[in-house]
Amino acid sequence: MKSFYKIVFALGFLTSLISCQNEDSVSLTPDRPYDEVYAEDIAEIEDFLDTHYVTVDADYNTTFTQIPDGGTQTPISAMPELTFKEVDLHDITYKVYYLNLREGSGENITRVDSSFVSYKGFSFSKTTVDNVDTYTQTVFDSKQSPIWLSLDEVIRGWAHIMPLFKIGTFTSMTDGSLSFNDFGAGVMFLPSGLAYFSSGFSSIPSYSPLIFNFKLYNLRRRDHDRDGILSMYEYGPDFDEDAIDTDGDGRPDYIDVDDDADGVLTKKEREIPGTDPVQYYDFANIPLCNSTGIKVHLTPECR
Repeated sequence: MKSFYKIVFALGFLTSLISCQNEDSVSLTPDRPYDEVYAEDIAEIEDFLDTHYVTVDADYNTTFTQIPDGGTQTPISAMPELTFKEVDLHDITYKVYYLNLREGSGENITRVDSSFVSYKGFSFSKTTVDNVDTYTQTVFDSKQSPIWLSLDEVIRGWAHIMPLFKIGTFTSMTDGSLSFNDFGAGVMFLPSGLAYFSSGFSSIPSYSPLIFNFKLYNLRRRDHDRDGILSMYEYGPDFDEDAIDTDGDGRPDYIDVDDDADGVLTKKEREIPGTDPVQYYDFANIPLCNSTGIKVHLTPECR
């Protein structure tokens, strides 16, 4: 089913997704250990998956409902669309569940790209009265009209789950709106260590696991350091690992204007000799340094 949206530009600071964690901030109460909190989070998430079913409408919006006693609805935990990804962080292997409602038909996004998305985020909590467990769901943010979000500037969970989905296609309409089709759509269930952890605010409690229903419409490839090489190429071959830092100066290549610290800008080292006006090698065709077999902009030996 087609969905029609006008492009909405993100003006201002998106506090609901921008990570609030600041390692230099001073807290009156020390943070709890990550492993201790994760044990609680994963138990809560898996209990939620076991006790709820999901209704998905034609536009991939979701509603989660607790299964009543004697109910025959299929729990989320038994759905074939449910899978998980393991994320190594904080000396923990996080198990991050997600629903692949539709993968999408286009390109995969990477964690250093910008995403054009709509989403709904909510927290959940359980109370027990007379041995009966009841869940309360609280929506803390919802963007039904898509906005641009850079995946390296939002909470960590997004950077790990969104790249598992693809963008769709779109058609420009006569009224200036866009019609999106075949876009990626899913739900991620994030432990607090991949969300806000101790930095609760507004309707998000500290140490709260979160759920996001999202739709990925489009992407923009980014070039953070403006050297003419897309950040997705400079990050490195494995986006689950730390970004490559060729010269070891603490600035990964994708945000470093001089990747090998040889005093020559990476952009300058991409110039094709003898061209006027100056033309540049694309990333794949940047020459190798004969003495090393490494691209010339990554070794001082070919300065």
